[in-house]
Formats: sequence, structure tokens, C-alpha cells
Amino acid sequence: MAKEFLKLVAEFIHERYKDNVEKLCIVLPNKRGALFLKNHLAQTFGKTIWLPTIISAEDLITELSGLKTLEEIDLVCHLYESYKICYGPNAETFDSFAKWGQLILQDFNEIDRYLADSEQLYENLKDIKVIENWSLGEENLSEYQTNYLQFMNSLGAIYKHFSAFLLTNNWGYQGLAYKYAVINQDTNTFVDQFDKLLFCGFNALNAAELKIFYKLFEQKKADLIWDADNYYLKNPNQEAGLFLRNNFDLFKERDPLFIQDNFREKKDIKIISVPKQIGQAQVVKQTLQHFIDQNIPLDRVAVVLANEKLLWPVLQQLPGSIEHVNITMEYPLRYTSTYGFIELLIQLQLNFDKQKKAYKTIYHNDLINLFRQPIFLYYLKARGLDLNLSLIIGQINARNLSFISQKNLQQLLQESYVQVQQLLQPSKSIQELCETIQGVLKTCIVYFSEQQSSNQNNLELEYLQIILKNFNRLNDILIRYPHFNDIQSFKQLYTQVVGNSSAPFIGEPLRGLQIMGVLETRTLDFDHIILVNVNEGVLPSGKTINSFIPNDLKRAFGLPLYLEKDAIYAYHFYRLLQRAKDITITYDSETDTFGKGEKSRFVTQLQLEMKHYNSEITITEEVASYKTFPEELDNTIIIQKNDEVLKSILSKATSSDQYGGLSPSGLISYKECQLKFYFRYSTHLKETKEVEESAEANTFGSILHLSLETLYKDFTGKIITTNDLQEKLKLADVAVQESFISFFDNTEPVGKSILQQEVIKVYVKKLINNDIKFITGLSEENQFLTLNSLEKELSAALELKLKDKTETIYIKGKIDRVDSFGGQIRVIDYKSSVKDTDKFVFDGFEKLFQDKNYNKQFQLFIYAWLLYKNGTPPEKLMPCIVPFKVFLEEPKYVLGANKKPFVFTSQFFDEFETELKLFIASIFDQTLPFIQTDDEKTHEYCPYNVICNFKI
Repeated sequence: MAKEFLKLVAEFIHERYKDNVEKLCIVLPNKRGALFLKNHLAQTFGKTIWLPTIISAEDLITELSGLKTLEEIDLVCHLYESYKICYGPNAETFDSFAKWGQLILQDFNEIDRYLADSEQLYENLKDIKVIENWSLGEENLSEYQTNYLQFMNSLGAIYKHFSAFLLTNNWGYQGLAYKYAVINQDTNTFVDQFDKLLFCGFNALNAAELKIFYKLFEQKKADLIWDADNYYLKNPNQEAGLFLRNNFDLFKERDPLFIQDNFREKKDIKIISVPKQIGQAQVVKQTLQHFIDQNIPLDRVAVVLANEKLLWPVLQQLPGSIEHVNITMEYPLRYTSTYGFIELLIQLQLNFDKQKKAYKTIYHNDLINLFRQPIFLYYLKARGLDLNLSLIIGQINARNLSFISQKNLQQLLQESYVQVQQLLQPSKSIQELCETIQGVLKTCIVYFSEQQSSNQNNLELEYLQIILKNFNRLNDILIRYPHFNDIQSFKQLYTQVVGNSSAPFIGEPLRGLQIMGVLETRTLDFDHIILVNVNEGVLPSGKTINSFIPNDLKRAFGLPLYLEKDAIYAYHFYRLLQRAKDITITYDSETDTFGKGEKSRFVTQLQLEMKHYNSEITITEEVASYKTFPEELDNTIIIQKNDEVLKSILSKATSSDQYGGLSPSGLISYKECQLKFYFRYSTHLKETKEVEESAEANTFGSILHLSLETLYKDFTGKIITTNDLQEKLKLADVAVQESFISFFDNTEPVGKSILQQEVIKVYVKKLINNDIKFITGLSEENQFLTLNSLEKELSAALELKLKDKTETIYIKGKIDRVDSFGGQIRVIDYKSSVKDTDKFVFDGFEKLFQDKNYNKQFQLFIYAWLLYKNGTPPEKLMPCIVPFKVFLEEPKYVLGANKKPFVFTSQFFDEFETELKLFIASIFDQTLPFIQTDDEKTHEYCPYNVICNFKI
């Protein structure tokens, strides 16, 4: 079995330098391998020794350069100062600069790491931009072109000013430190304290590293220990060996150390296609459980995440029997709940700042999102507050509070308001806001410190501490630079600097399961690898490189392009696999139009090449499957009826109280989809209620109904005259406005609501004018229009035999309007619109009770039947619909075969009642299950369509 790379290094040290180990300096690509190497040295020497000095490449650069590398937050702020000085009075504000200032810093880093001539490079860049914007057909450049050229021309000056300022204070950014490490190498005495430096496991060296390493190598002051395999090293087409081949050409070593043939050994590689992050986390769980069942030591297993976003899903899916988990990776803070929580607090302040009025309000979505933040919940617990946030969100939705005032907050939070008030009101200054957030973070840190230790709590605590550290730095910046004291600049500072920072987790590598990022695997080897989310665009990350320097200019000055960056990741990929014997690779198979779901080309390359290179390497590919899932899901939901399922439906149907009985809308929902009826009336699943910023369809109709009821209620039981209606026409606008406000918690309409209010006014006035015209026509025939009732609730009982027992079922309905003229009674239902498919000609009971296109007719028939059961002569009834969207001068009446208004009789209603009993009896027939509709349109607009498994 192949020895681990760091074991080989330990044996090399024992063989060559066992008598003066303490005079060695071992330089590793990062700090992660130091503890592993110390452990191997202890095992190899088998006795107490003075350990060599073990440092990372960055540590060496810091020592050689003599510069203190500042944190990014400080660098961005200092860079802004240089930008303002060099660009002049037209310099943009910090919030604008922060969006692209980091690109400048990235360019400076690369220029210096690769020892490019910055003055010549920026002079060439200036010339290129002048040529690009030069046009023979234009006398003058546009203002945009002029500003763009001025900015590009200033980059060289910004570089000079910024680097000079930093050097004056013995500060640097990473690239500047590399550059000065080269400059100071001959005069720096750091390396003199060692007999030898060992550079172990390096691959892609920038120009500064090459110069430093080569000089030490040439002076016989350093040995270079490589970590590579002949498979990718000797094949010139293999990008993984690109840098190593270049390095060997430079160093001209006859026999480079530790070049092996590990890809000639037996390996089992399993490639698993699985959709979504949670699916990949499930594969990790299953694979780890298999290792546990096989008694494989977990310290020989590494879960390597190509996508750092998968850290949380993987942690949450780990088998419960795993005791020790060591996270060795950098996790971006922008993916943490703490970051999102603070972002919402800052957004609240930004929204306050935009409001010109004295009394600031909070947009409901912002407040609800804040309430749903896990860190906010922990903060409440830490403060000893027991708030039912779900109930409060329900109250916000029920009251339709689009914009929430401090008075509303006091009502919602009650006595708890005082303790969270500071978070939910405008801050007097950015300094105060920063201190408030620091206070919240400290409170949460104390809370998590006192909680029982768990992987999740430890991670949250780590995030909180790192973000608090960032806020301490932000506070220093605000004190030092008063021009950052506006909320927009503060938000950009937070987003660009804190949002681009990472939480560095450095675990105890010698114990338990390792969870790592790809870069953290350098110099480390494991027998069993689970490599997760190896998709194209993730590993490698793709061709997007943000920079102000064009690719041609980069190539000319020796700066790396995406090809070089891909080669670096190719090396990491193959190096990780070369000593492992068992490898599981997952990729996300969920596809979209942008090519997501494609496995990495590294994996495809592995599949194509390995079968020719080594037949003992077995590669299998499969689609993830779970034993607990059937091979094919039957999407149809069928609910078998029994007494328990029907209990609440029967209770409602047999109740004559205010909320009892079966309504026409309930019967229509059963007609459309029995599953929907079951969800609503058996399981009582409520439709999700959300704040309506503008009136949704139901609310729009309710406001219209209320407006008409307000205007017409004085006429109930009276003859309506045209003069009365002319007076009501004058009051229409006020009635609609008052009705609208009543639905929005006494808040004036804004935005789209204003337009909707105007539409309702038009609808109301159309109806009044139409009634005026209708009454005028009646008066010419010496007839009158009498308003019998508005929004009248009617009920009628049916005797049904259910399971050898007679039950009294109540049918209830609220009729929008009933009026009469010339011996006829109109039963009017208000609708927003009538579809072309709606049927109004009676065509038999089968269609009436089965076909959804007869739903409006069905509802009108029930209303007519209810009036008949309550004593209205059948032959007088004329049920109809008044549609508002496409207004008709004459309502849509139910028609007979002769296309004239249908004439009702007692015999017809007796037959209708018989059919209605059969229809209702089918609801309670336990031999007939509740089944879901196969109609796509009904499903599309159903409130339960997200849970019903309907397959389109």
C-alpha cells in the first residue's frame, strides 16, 4: 500500500538529517499538514527529538518581506483613500467604490506575486483603452467614455500611491509581501538560522516563489520534495502536471524526490449522480455508514467538499454514531445564518433612510424574514424572551399590515417590544448601529457558549466570533474614517468585505472523520475519499475571471489566466486520488438551461483514460437510489374513507350554526377535486395567508361586494329610484375608498393598490349606471325595481340516510343580491368575469353535477333552490350572474333549451333535490375514496398543488 506523502517526508528527514533535525525548516503549502507531519516524525524517530521548524509558505514570505499583511477590510479602506487622492474631485462614493475596489486589489496582488512591471503594465493598459475608445467618426468622446478613460489612466497612480503608503507603515497586501520578500531575500537573516530548508508538496509556484526557492536551491540551502505521480507528470497533454513539468525544467533536478506510480495500483472508484445538495449529503451519509459497518477507522476517511455550501447539509446528515468530526476548510461567511441576520438588520436601516416621512415604517417582508432568522430566535432566547413569532406573523398577515409602524410593533410584541426596540427602529448614527449589532453578537456568543456542545452549536459560535471580530474592525474603520458614516456605504463595506470573508476551521487532524475543502487536502493522504459535488463549473470553477486587466495583457506580463487556474485544480484532483484505494465521487445531476448538472470534465477524463492506463482501477457509475424509496412513485393520492376521515366533514354538514353546513363553493370544490375537498374539510389544512400589498383576486372581490353593499343597503325592502341611484353615484368614490382601507388595516392604498381602487370605482359606477338605465326602461312599462335583500344567508335541510342512520344535512349559501320587478325575482351573483367555457344553458343533471364548466350554473341553481325551500314561488325565479370585467348590459341568465330564461317548477326542484342528495351521499360513501383530479387547470390554481403529487 502506498505510503502517505508526509510519511515519506518524515522518513527522508530521518535518513538525511536525523542528527540535526532542529536545524531544519520545513515549508508546506499551508498549515494543515503540520500536525500530520509532526505525528509521522514522532513515529519514524521512535524517540524524543527536537522538532524542526514547520511553517507555511505565507509564513516564510512574511518573515522575508518584513511586512505585516493587513486584513482585507483595512486594505479596501486604505485603497479607497488612494483612489480618492489619485482620481480627484470626481471620485465616486465608497458604496460605489466597494463594488469594484476589490478587483483593483486582486489585480495588484497578481501583479506583485508574479513580479510584473506595474508601471509598464498600466502604461500599456492606458494605451489599449485609448485605442479602444478612439473613433474616426466622432470628434469628442462621450462623458461615459471620458470618465472610463480617466479611471483606467488613474490605476497606475493608485498602485503607486497605495503601495507607497503601505510600505511607509511597514504594511502590505499579500502580493506586495511576495514582491518585497524577493527584494529583501539577500539581506534578510531569517534563513541563516537553519542548515537547510525543505520545500514539501508544492505545485504551482508564482514568479516570486520561484525566484526565492530557486535562489535557495542554487545556494544548496534548500531541498525540493515534490508530490506527484507519473500518470499526469509524464503526459504532456495532462494539465494536472503543467506546473510540475515547468518546475522540473527550471530546477533541472536529475532525480526529483518522491515521483511515484500510485495510479498503477488497484483502486475502486465509484461515481454517483444524484440531484440537489441534500441528495449528495445522503450519499455521504450512506457511504460513511458503510465504512462504519465495515469497521473502517474514520481517521483514514476524508469527506472533501468541492462546493463549500455543502458543509451544513453534510453535517446535518452525518450518521449519529460518528463521535469526532474535524472540519478543516474555509467556509464563506455569506452562507451563514449570522451573516444573513445582520444583512437584514442593515437592510431595515437602509429602508428607514429612504423614507422621507417622520414616522418610519418597516416593510412586512423585511420584518417577517427577520423573525424567521434562526439567530434572531437564539437572540430572543438569550434575552429570556418567549415570543410566539409564528402567531405574530399570522397577526401581520391577518391584519394585512404592508408597512408596520412602531405603534404596530408595540401592539404585536407587547411587553417584549422594549427589549428588541433598538433593532427595529432607526439608528441615530452608523456608529450606534455598529454598536447595536456588536451587542447582539456578544449576547448570542454568551448564549452558545453556555449551551451543550454540539457540532452545530460549535459552528454557530465560530461564525459569531469571526463576524464579531469583523465588526470590531468595522467599528475602528468608522472611527478613523468619518466619510463612511452613511448607511449605503456601511452596507457596501459589510457586503464586500465581511461577505467575502471566510471562517477558517482548523480541526484536530489526527482524530475522527475529516471534512475538508479541496485546497486543504494538499500534502494529506487518506485511504478512503468521498469527493462531493464534482460538477463542471465547481471543480474546476469555470472561466470567469474578474479583472480590469485584459487577458492579452496578462499573458504578455506573465500573469495567470483561467487555463493555469484549471491546471491547479486538476493537480489537486489527481493528487487527492493518487494514494487513495477507495474513492466515491458525487455530482449534482439536477439540470437547467445553463448547463448545471454536468459532471466535471476531470471525472469524464478519469473514466476515459484510466481504463487504458491501468486495468486494475475499476470505475463504476450509478444513479443514487435509496432502499426506502420505491423504484417509481405513483403520483396519485387516494384517501380511503372511514369514520375518522369523514368525522369532521359530517360534523360540519350536520351543524346548523354560523359556520356549519355545506356551501355551494364547498360542493363545487368536491366536484372539481375530491382531494382538495378532503384537505380543506377533513384535515382542515388552511391556505397560506400572506400580507397582500395589493388586493388579490378574493380580496378584490370582497372589496367590490362591500362597496356595493354599503351603497345599496339603504334600499333593502324598498323600490329603487333613479334619483336615489344618482345620489349614490356621487358617493361611490368614498364608499370604495373606505371599503379598501378597511381591508388594509386602515392604511391608505399605495402603488398598485391605487390602480385597483380606481378599477373597483369603475365597476361600481358601471353597475349603478346600468341599474339607472334598467329602472328607466321599467318605468316606461309602468314597472318598478324592488331590492329584496343584499348578502342574505339562506339555509335548507336535507334528510339523508348514511350507514343505516338518517342524518340532517344543511345546505347554506349567501346570495349577493335578490331584487324583483314585474312579478319576476332576480337571484344575482356578482362575478369578476365569465369564461367562454362557462355553460348557462341547462343540459341535464349529469352535466350539472359532473362537468366543471357548469359550476357557475350549479351555484345559481343551489341559490334558486334555497329561495324555493324558503318559500319563494319557483316560477318567479330568474338566477343570473353580473360579470364586471367584461360588463354586460344584461346579466347572464340560466337558459332553457329554447335559449330563453329557464322556467323553474316545483317538480324540477324536487328532481334537483333528489340529485343533490345523491351527490352529497357520494361524499360520505365509504366505498368511494377521495381521489385527486387529473385536470391540469384545476391543479394549477389549487392552493394545495404543492403537496398533492400531481404529475403534469
